[in-house]
Amino acid sequence: MWKKTKFLSASLIAAFLFLFWPSVGICSESRMYQISETELETLSNHLTALEQNNNELLNLLNESNLDLNEASLSLSESRKELETLKVQLAALQTETKRLDESLRTANAELQSARESFKKSEQERDKIEGRLRNQRNLWEVLCLVAVGVAVAK
Repeated sequence: MWKKTKFLSASLIAAFLFLFWPSVGICSESRMYQISETELETLSNHLTALEQNNNELLNLLNESNLDLNEASLSLSESRKELETLKVQLAALQTETKRLDESLRTANAELQSARESFKKSEQERDKIEGRLRNQRNLWEVLCLVAVGVAVAK
């Protein structure tokens, strides 16, 4: 009897557990959700809006890529022009230094010519002074000679 009661108890416990134990099929199935028609329309509208936004963003991305390509070309051209301008600047700086040295030489020669002109002017003044003195002396001598000749 003890065995029969134990067997019966074990059988009832097993049956009880079997009823409340979830089946393997229930666990492995994916859950199903129910959605109302308005919720489905809202979800559809959101998906449409997201698709439109995505298309707009793709268009903007394409435009940005075009702008980027144009800017890259412009930058390349600007860099080439900058290199050309650097070469021209270096040539102009060299030319400026050469012209500056030429100007200094011309100024030095002009100063030398100015000093030479002043010296020749001073010598001319001395010669004119001597000639004036000689002329005055001859005038005085002529007047004395005329005065002596008249007095005789």
